[in-house]
Amino acid sequence: MDYDRLKERYSKFLSKRDERRELVSFWDGDLPSKDLICLEAGMPNEKLFPIKAIDLHLVDQPFDDGDGDKVSITRYEQPAEMPIARAFQYSEVRGMLPMVSFCKRIVEMTNRPVYDNWDVLLSNGSSDSMFKVFETLCDESSTVLMEEFTFSPVVSNVTSTGASCVPLKMHLTTDPRDQGIDVEYMEQLLDNWHELEEYKRLNKPKLLYTIVTGQNPTGMTLSMQKRQQIYRLAQKHDLIIVEDDPYGYLTFPPYDPENPMKNVYTDTENPMSIDEYLQKRLIKSFLTLDTDARVIRLETFSKMYAPGLRLSFIVANKFIIDRLLNLSEITTRAPSGASQAIVYATVKAMAARETAYQDEQDRMFYGWIRWAMKLAGTYTHRRNVAFKALYETDAYKSHLFSVLEPSAGMFINVKINWPHAPPDDMRRSLDQLDTVLVKNGVKVVLGYKLAVDQSFSIDSSGFLRFTVAYASHDEQLIEGCHRIGNGIQEFLGY
Repeated sequence: MDYDRLKERYSKFLSKRDERRELVSFWDGDLPSKDLICLEAGMPNEKLFPIKAIDLHLVDQPFDDGDGDKVSITRYEQPAEMPIARAFQYSEVRGMLPMVSFCKRIVEMTNRPVYDNWDVLLSNGSSDSMFKVFETLCDESSTVLMEEFTFSPVVSNVTSTGASCVPLKMHLTTDPRDQGIDVEYMEQLLDNWHELEEYKRLNKPKLLYTIVTGQNPTGMTLSMQKRQQIYRLAQKHDLIIVEDDPYGYLTFPPYDPENPMKNVYTDTENPMSIDEYLQKRLIKSFLTLDTDARVIRLETFSKMYAPGLRLSFIVANKFIIDRLLNLSEITTRAPSGASQAIVYATVKAMAARETAYQDEQDRMFYGWIRWAMKLAGTYTHRRNVAFKALYETDAYKSHLFSVLEPSAGMFINVKINWPHAPPDDMRRSLDQLDTVLVKNGVKVVLGYKLAVDQSFSIDSSGFLRFTVAYASHDEQLIEGCHRIGNGIQEFLGY
C-alpha cells in the first residue's frame, strides 16, 4: 500500500485541528557542505553543557544489588552512535536514529505488520502517545469505543478533544478464550448503532482503544481468536484500532495451587529459551493481522525500564506517523535525549552478552528480550506470592472474595462476594470498604473508579485492584494481601 493510498484512505480520520496544524519553520532540512559554518540554529556547543560523562551501574537481575556492568556515556566516544554531544543536543523530533532503529527491530522481530509502509515515532511515555493519537484523530464529531473498565486518564484524553467515549462490555473470567471484550456485544452495538436510543445522538465510532494484554485494570488478555474477530469488525465498520500494550512482555503462566511458587521463567531443570518465550508466551499484536494499515500500536519503556525516563514509541502506517510527527514538531519536539541515551547504552551493554549472534542489532534485540524474560519471571513470582497470601486468609476461606487471575501485567483484582446480594449503592459500599481497608493499613483502587461509564458498569464494579509491582519485598506484599483479607472480613462482619 503506497503512501498516496494511505493518505487517501486515512485523511478522513483526521481531526479538524490536525487539518489546520502545520509547522512554520525558519530552517531547512538541507545537509550542510563539509566546510559550511552553521550559525543559524540556536544549538549550544556541547562543551557548554555542565556534564561530560555519565556512569551507569547496571544489574543483571531485578532486585540485584550486587556489582554489575558499568556503562559510560561520554561526551564524544560512548556510545559511538549516541554520545552526550549528540544525545543532549536538539535532535530529530521522531527520535534519534539509533533508538528508532532499535524500536523498529523490536517490532520486526515480535509483531511485524503484514504491510510494508509502516514506521515508528518515539514519544514521551504512553500518555504522551495517547494524547497525540487522540488529538490528531478526534474532535467533537468523534466517538471512541473502549473497554468498560480502563486506565481512566485515557478517558480524559479523549473527552478533552470534544469526542465521546462509549464502553464495551467485558467478560471478566479466567477462561483465556473468552476473557476481555465481549465481541458479540461489540458486533451488535456496531450493527445496530443508528437504532440505539442511548447513542443515536452520537456519530458511529471511528476508533477502538484497547489495552490488549494484561488489561488495566482487569488483567485480561484478548485471545488471538478474539483479535481476529475484532479486526474483522474494524474492517466492516471502518474503525482504527488503537492498541495500547504496556504489559505485553509481562505474561503469566496459569497459577498452580498445588505448586503455588511454580515459575516457568526460573525453572532451572527445564529453562525457557528465548524462542519459546517469543513464540509461546507472547500474544501477537493486531499489527500481525493488519492488512489495511488501520492499527496504531503503543509501546513503552516505562514498565520494562523505568517510567521516569518518559520514553515510548508508536507504530502505525507512515501517513498517520507523519501527522503525529507534525504535532510533535510544534509541541513536545524530540523525546529526552538523555533518556534515549540511557536506554540505548543499557541495551548495548546487554547485547555484549549475546555472543551467539553475529549481527549487533540481533544481539541488542535478544539482550533486551532476555531482560524482559527476567522481568516477567519476577512478576510471575510476585503474582504467586500474592495469590498464596490471599488464599490463606480467613476471608477467602469463608468465600467473602474471589480472585480474578490475571494473564499478564502487574495488577490483581479481588472481587467481593457480597453475602446476600450486591448492595443497592455499590459506590457507597465500596467507599465504606475502602475506609476499613485504609484503617487496616492498605490502599487499593476501587473498581467503579476505573469504569468509563459508572452507571453502565455499576453491576460489575464490585472489585478492588491492587498492584504487585511496588512492594519492596515478598514480606511486604504478603502483609498487604493479609490486610486486604482482614479488611474485607471486618467490613462484611464475619
